Amino acid sequence: MLVTSIFFQPFLCQGQTENPDEIPQGKIEKFLYKESKIFPGTEREVSVYIPAQLDSTKPACVYVHQDGLKKDLNTILDTLIAKREIPVVVGVFIRPGILPSPVDSTLDRPNRCYEYDGLGDNYVRFLLEEILPYVSTRYKLNLSDNGNDRCIGGGSSGGICAFNTAWERPDAFSRVYCISGSFVAFRGGNEFSTLIRKTEAKPIRIFLTTGNDDMKNCAGDWTLIDQEVDKALSFSGYEHVFHLLEGGHGVGSISRFAEGMKYLWKDWPEPVKAGASAPRIQDIILPGETWQTVSSGYTDACGPACNAKGVVYFSDPANNKIYRIDTEGHINTFTENAGYSNGLSFDANGNLFSVSEKTGKITVYDTNGKGKTYASDIRGKYILAGPDGKLYVSGGTSSEKSGEVWMVKNGKKTLVDRGLKKPAGIAISPDRWLLAVADNESHSVYSYKITSDGTLTDKERFYWLLVPDREDNSEAESVCYDREGHLYVATNSGVQVCAWDGPTQVILPLPGKEKVTGICIGGHDFDILYAFCRDKIYKRKIKGHTLGSFTPWTKMTRGKL
Repeated sequence: MLVTSIFFQPFLCQGQTENPDEIPQGKIEKFLYKESKIFPGTEREVSVYIPAQLDSTKPACVYVHQDGLKKDLNTILDTLIAKREIPVVVGVFIRPGILPSPVDSTLDRPNRCYEYDGLGDNYVRFLLEEILPYVSTRYKLNLSDNGNDRCIGGGSSGGICAFNTAWERPDAFSRVYCISGSFVAFRGGNEFSTLIRKTEAKPIRIFLTTGNDDMKNCAGDWTLIDQEVDKALSFSGYEHVFHLLEGGHGVGSISRFAEGMKYLWKDWPEPVKAGASAPRIQDIILPGETWQTVSSGYTDACGPACNAKGVVYFSDPANNKIYRIDTEGHINTFTENAGYSNGLSFDANGNLFSVSEKTGKITVYDTNGKGKTYASDIRGKYILAGPDGKLYVSGGTSSEKSGEVWMVKNGKKTLVDRGLKKPAGIAISPDRWLLAVADNESHSVYSYKITSDGTLTDKERFYWLLVPDREDNSEAESVCYDREGHLYVATNSGVQVCAWDGPTQVILPLPGKEKVTGICIGGHDFDILYAFCRDKIYKRKIKGHTLGSFTPWTKMTRGKL
């Protein structure tokens, strides 16, 4: 068993008793909830624990627990609050939903596995949009909406549900009590041990246990998988406690509850901080550098490209404009009549090329924003200008032929590949002989060898991307290499960074888990990663540097595993 010594400093808050020997009892309210739109048709019992010390003039801390109110949990909360070992918390104990059968003498449809074991944001949305507002209104409670004031817990499937809730929205829940968590292959939970290692660490504190003879079935071995989750949390620098307990499934659910609550709430109201992240993530990010909002209010900011000075250009086709972000971060309009361009790229001579799905034209612009048609009849999504004057375009000659990749030289078009579901962003490797093309409707970025005449051979579904449970595809859009040889991909999971040999090693989620539709590295020192999310633009400083047709040939080096 992993033994961790923790010193708890009692604190006084929100009207707690000065005498720890006095144990005021909170009251329990219950209701049947049938109004869910996120889980339509379901009904469930909800129990609400309202502590005696509650001060309605201040936002109250919240503890949410799956599978309803278990015996003694409210009594333990009474004691912890009275002894000032945790803040005053309102408890919300929620049973899983059932869809009642309209037929007598048969089973209702149980929603527990669907709600608890499923990855994605359905359950946290259910809490934030439905249950917690309902509880607050029904009982006239002033509940905090700060994630630092919220804790969530459960056992088995309720345990992975608690972790997934915080994982999806650490801004809404930052403390997790997880007993015998079902991180197994019911609905993708077995991927968590890998996701934790690949994703930039989040501000979550976790209390995790499993039994040394925990459950084993077709979905996996709970003892082994929970130990793997513990190792992944340690690997990525999370603040957590793990106990391998003597016993079977769910051991410690009640007996460890007080210890878990004291650990999770220690030092409150100091915020829970994110850990350092895994080694490969530290190869990309810089300590203390996080996402910052650059600008907002666009319709579809997309297709970014960087020039030799570090100035980043991007399109907003709905507004028919091309904008630029100078090296000081200021944004201005490059051209008011952009031909509805949606993809941009600079060649080695500083010319800006754009392609438009709407008009089917490739346009080349001078430094003053004056454009002229370079090629026609190619409805491209993205464009890449190579160092030798060749252009590569993803798209097609018509809406029926959109799964193509074209090469354009001196206005002449050559089809170089077909058969992709929805080709998107294009990038060339630092050593110039490999081309990467994202496929929006898959989990892949294709890799090709560029021949001496510019045609493509040796096609492979080479780069493997994460696809979140709520989606069927990665929705990969623009891609770019850095000079260090990493491939960055804009996806619905954030910015994914792939290693030299193909797999995603790093996932950088955006604030609010926004879908990323464009990425580019630029700035004065060529080390600012820009992420475009349709109406918003974000940036952060990284360790990588801009790569473009204007940068010198760079030898690829073997990356780390």
